[in-house]
Parts: sequence; C-alpha cells; structure tokens
Amino acid sequence: MKQEKFETILDIAKKMFARYGLRKTSMDELARMARVAKATIYNYFGSKDKVYMEVLRRESDEVVEKLSSSVAGKSSPKDKLMTFARAKFHYMRRAVNLLNLDREGRGKSLPAAEEIRNQFFEREVDIIRSILKEGVEEGVFHLKDVLLTARAIGHALRGFEVNWLVQENEEQIDHYLDELMNILFYGLMSEKISLTKV
Repeated sequence: MKQEKFETILDIAKKMFARYGLRKTSMDELARMARVAKATIYNYFGSKDKVYMEVLRRESDEVVEKLSSSVAGKSSPKDKLMTFARAKFHYMRRAVNLLNLDREGRGKSLPAAEEIRNQFFEREVDIIRSILKEGVEEGVFHLKDVLLTARAIGHALRGFEVNWLVQENEEQIDHYLDELMNILFYGLMSEKISLTKV
C-alpha cells in the first residue's frame, strides 16, 4: 500500500509538473489529486523540490533504458547510431519535465535539476561513444577521438530537442535526422581535404 501511494504521488506529480512547472504546482493540489494528505507527501519526499527531483530522475532513467534497448536491437554501428537518434526524439517527446529544463534555460531551475539533466546527457554520450567505438573497431567509422565525437553528436542532438519537439511533427523530425546522419556519415565535401590546413 505504501509503495502504491508513493507511485501514485509521483505519477500525478509528473503530470502536474509537466503542465504547470515546478513553481506553479502546489503541494495542496498535488495532495488533492493524489488523494493523500499533504503530510503524506512530506513524509515520503520531504519537499516539493524532492518530488520534482524524483520525477526527473525517473524520466531520465526511463529514456536511457529505452534508448539502450532500442540500440541493442540493431546489428551494425551505423544502424545503431541512426536508431539512437530517432529513438532519442521519440522518447524525449514524452519526457516533458526534462525538456522543460532546457526550455527554462540554465540558472532558472534548481541546481540539482540541472545536475540530473547533465547526468542524463553524459549517459547519452556513453551510449553514443560505445556505438562509435564499435564502429571504429569494425572499421566502419574513422575517428581520431571517439569521446570528443560522441560529445559533439550529443550536443548537436540536444540542441535540436526543444525546437524540433515543440515545433515539428515526427515525420519532419525524421527528415531532419536523415539529413543530419547523411552529413555525419558522408560529410559535406565532395572530396577529402584536411580541415587542419584551412
């Protein structure tokens, strides 16, 4: 029964934070919607901020789990990277509270919330890095610095999140991702030149 109440509070809180944000979500309303006493929420979590942190942690864990399992189902590094990019946008569409952190901008959210978002990014980079490393080992990708490339891809995809997910439909996002991956896999130049000479 205790675990059931705990899960109910988090489920309602996730929806309320997604709709109203942290500041406009009231503990009184959360307690009413979850059909528990406000004191029960404080007993389980200690504060509204801690409820919010748990919601963010769970969203982050869920997206990373789904990304990992999506990638695991593919055999080639190229397919894994493309699957990662598509799955990221598909699952982030549902991770509204994580997206709202980026919409609000740095400095406007709690430092602990930003830390969860940063840890989420690092976990994404780990997945990308493992795909790239596999590709290098198989001779599919030619990279000088796997981690640097993984971080660059992670930052590029993160930069598109809010705009694409708010303003575009899934079909349009797929077109953008196709083009982005085409550039990533084949480059912009019609012939190979060294960028260090420019």
